[in-house]
Formats: sequence, C-alpha cells, structure tokens
Amino acid sequence: MACVGWSSPMISCLPPVKRAKPLLGTFVSVAVEGLEAELANRAIAGCFDRIAHIHRRMSFQDGASDVSRLNRDAHREPVEVDADTYEVLRLAADISMHSDGVFDITASPALSMASRLGSPGGFPPPDARARWSDIELLPKCSVRFARPLCIDLSGIAKGYAVDQAMDLLGDYEPPQACVNAGGDLGHLGAEAIQVRLDVPLEARTMLPIVEIRNGCLASSGPRRNETPFSELEFVDGAARRIVSPRFVSVLASTCAVADALTKVVMARGTSCSAVLRHYAAHALLNEQLSAWREVV
Repeated sequence: MACVGWSSPMISCLPPVKRAKPLLGTFVSVAVEGLEAELANRAIAGCFDRIAHIHRRMSFQDGASDVSRLNRDAHREPVEVDADTYEVLRLAADISMHSDGVFDITASPALSMASRLGSPGGFPPPDARARWSDIELLPKCSVRFARPLCIDLSGIAKGYAVDQAMDLLGDYEPPQACVNAGGDLGHLGAEAIQVRLDVPLEARTMLPIVEIRNGCLASSGPRRNETPFSELEFVDGAARRIVSPRFVSVLASTCAVADALTKVVMARGTSCSAVLRHYAAHALLNEQLSAWREVV
C-alpha cells in the first residue's frame, strides 16, 4: 500500500530501460540495466504478460477469476484453479499456520469488507466460523471449501506477481533489475539499491532508507496525500478484528512472503518475531507516525 522510490548505481555503459504499466491495482514498473534495448524490452514485456495473467486469475473484482469462482462454488464442489492460484493458496496457508491465523485470506471479507472491495456478486454469505483452515487443497490444482467462505488474495498475490516477474528476468541474466509494484519491490543484481520509504510527511522525523541487494521489500501503510491513517482498516485474522494502523516494511527473500508478513506485523507489532524468524525476514515498524523500530 505504501509506495517506494529507489536508486541504483550505473553498472553498465548501456542505458537502463524502464517501463511502467497499470496492473494489480497500482502502477507496476520494471527496470533493467546492462542489456541491449531490444532484449531488455522483450524481458519487460514478458514480465507484464506474466503479471497480467496473475492479475486476471486472482482479482477479487473480476467475476471470471479463480478467486470469484472459488467464492461462488467451492463450498459445493471442488473447483480446479490455475497453478499460480493454487501456489498462492498453498503459501497463504503456510503463513497462516505459522502466524497462528493472524494472516488469514478469509478475514477481510468476513469483516464486511467485500462490498468495499467491489465484489462481483453471487457469493454466498460466509459462515461466521470460517477460517483459513477450511480451505482444502486437493490434487490436480483443485480446491474445496469446507463451509461457505470468501477469500481475498490481495494481501499476497501482488508480492507473488513481483516474484514471478523477477524469476522471468533472471532468465535474461541482467546485471541489474528491479520490479516495483506500488510498495512491493524485488531486486536482482550484484549492486545494492537504496529504497526510500514513502511515508506520510508528518512521519518524516527521520528519512527512512533501506538498502537491498538480491532481495525483496514490501510495505503497508498510507501514501502521502492519500487516505489518512485513521481511515485505513487492517485486519487481525486470528482475533477477527480491525487493528490500529501502522507503517510497516518487511524484507524477505521473496516478495510474496514479505507482502503477507506486513499484515502480520501490522496486526501484532513487535510480538511477531517468531514468524519473522521462521521466514528469515525482518521488519521496520513505525507506530503512530513517530519513532522507527526494527523487528527481527
């Protein structure tokens, strides 16, 4: 939710190639250094195609997406989904288990956020007892819900899309590359980049800059000049409650993990060290727009 700016040293006499496109509910930018322009543009186009595929499959708003088909039908019968959707559901379940349900893709819709997310309709009312553990992952990419429930993958799918784009870029072996999806960022290359966290102006008692090399960063919080902290809603899936917002950034080896863990840190603050350690991640936390704290 919180965008970032980044800078990188020039490592090649070839000019960097950078393009942006509206996807995943934000602007996704892909930057490549050290490749001939034609090859760089081919790699970037492939990234956008890959991200667009994930967007179509996991959109909450698209009535034809895997998410919508699951929300309508999976409580009645198994629904076969795309391999990407299945993998995101598998990873979401793993993070839910290790966070004791704080991260729960069924929580936001259950707390009446479905209408605000722009539900395409046709979903049955979710069972009040429904939790992430009611999602059954069956063979051959089939999924069944043990009871009526509603899932929203927006808290992890964007990070997964960045990871997939980074994997594709890796096949081209660029000396340096970066994918930035409005707060979810992946970096590939020998030279570290400096990332400036775009926190609200009133939080800027200290300019937060993070250095990343061959890693990922995800941030959640308000953007400057947009929705105030007091009007944002974040969810603790285990407690089934709205939590007070904070500005959170998580660094991890994959952007999907970093993306999901921002929600855990948002809900539990400094008490989530165990789950961060499990995923070899660490977090930067700004509470009430004041001092920064590191959580490891």
